[in-house]
Amino acid sequence: MAEASASSSSDEGDFSCPVCQEIFQTPVRTQNCQHVFCRKCFLSAVKASGAYCPLCRGALCKGERSTPTRASDIELEMRTKSAGCMYCGKQVKLSYMRLHYKSCKSYQEEYGLIPKEPKVESTCATNLPDRTYTCPLCPQQDLNRQALLDHCIFMHYFEDGEAVCPICSSLPWGNSDQVTPNIVAHLNARHQFSYEDFMNVHLDEDAQYQAAIEKSCQNFA
Repeated sequence: MAEASASSSSDEGDFSCPVCQEIFQTPVRTQNCQHVFCRKCFLSAVKASGAYCPLCRGALCKGERSTPTRASDIELEMRTKSAGCMYCGKQVKLSYMRLHYKSCKSYQEEYGLIPKEPKVESTCATNLPDRTYTCPLCPQQDLNRQALLDHCIFMHYFEDGEAVCPICSSLPWGNSDQVTPNIVAHLNARHQFSYEDFMNVHLDEDAQYQAAIEKSCQNFA
């Protein structure tokens, strides 16, 4: 048992970003020194410190400063290997570890994350049940809106796949035959908020979107 635990800890450490010290999220690799980072961490570090590797300060090629090379071999390994969450001990695929942290109570307690306040229903909202969706790019099921966004970012970030948006097609004005050219970009642009918070079946999509923006502005007034 001790050997298995040690192995799991070792695996998780082998797939940790040198910048954020967390499991890789969308790993990329430098061309010259072959160091691996989270894509977001790499771009942020380059923007802050210039054209050098964030780990060894080696020179970076001009193109990779804005478009780093995807470390697809690391992604593949992360999809096949599991490790115990260092906060709750649950065995999780390395590719899902960052997603697991979002629901891990031990992780949230460790970092003092405050649970979200209960939703207050809008007077114009309908009483809709919590919806779950199937990923349009793979068989993953039972994902709520936020989990679907997180899943597509973690697992399909580099894919320019055409698909029907499961969220749009579930709405009253939705068209189940409407194919979106880049489904991942669409989800991030259109579904960062929940339409159900402001749902009024008498309004079309653009009116719903405007209502959500106005409601958000009121919260900061």
